[in-house]
Amino acid sequence: MKNTDPPHRTNHKAARSRLADLRLTPELQRFIQHMGGYFEGSGVPRIGGLILGLLIIAHEPLSAEEIASILKISRASISTNYRVLAAAGLAERFTSHADRITYYTFPASAWEQILHMGTQRTLTFKRIIHEGLAAVPKQDIAHQRLELADDLSESLLALYRRVLEDWQVRYSRVSR
Repeated sequence: MKNTDPPHRTNHKAARSRLADLRLTPELQRFIQHMGGYFEGSGVPRIGGLILGLLIIAHEPLSAEEIASILKISRASISTNYRVLAAAGLAERFTSHADRITYYTFPASAWEQILHMGTQRTLTFKRIIHEGLAAVPKQDIAHQRLELADDLSESLLALYRRVLEDWQVRYSRVSR
C-alpha cells in the first residue's frame, strides 16, 4: 500500500458529489460485466474482474465505498479481490493523508504487467513440458507431441519478448 495522496484527488467532498454524477451507460455496464466474466474465465474471481473493469474506466481513484456503491458489492469483497488484483499488478491503492481513506486505481503499468504474466505462464508451461520430455522415451509418440509443445512455448516466449519490447518503445512515455 502506498501512503501518498492519490493523483487527481484533492477535494473529497467534490469527489463524493461527482460519484453521484457518475452514471454508467448500459454500454459501460456491459463492459464491466464482460470484464468480470473474462477474468473469471482466467481464474480471477468475477468480482475482481468487475472491480478491474470499473478501475479501467474511472477517471480518478475510487474509494472502497464508491466501488461498493457503484458495483453493489460488499466492501469485504473489494478488499479480498484487491489483493488478487494487486498481486498481479493490475490495481494499486493509495491512502490519503487528508482524509485517511484508501483509494483504488488502475496503474499505468498494468498492460505491461499482463505481458509479463503471459511470459511467466509460458515459462511455467515450458517447465512442465520438460518434465514430460524427461519422463517419456524418445521413441514414444507422446514425446513428439511434447516436443511440439516445447517448440510452441519457445515461439510464444519469442512473441512475448517482441511485443513487450515494442510496447515499451511505443508507450514508455505514456505509462511512466
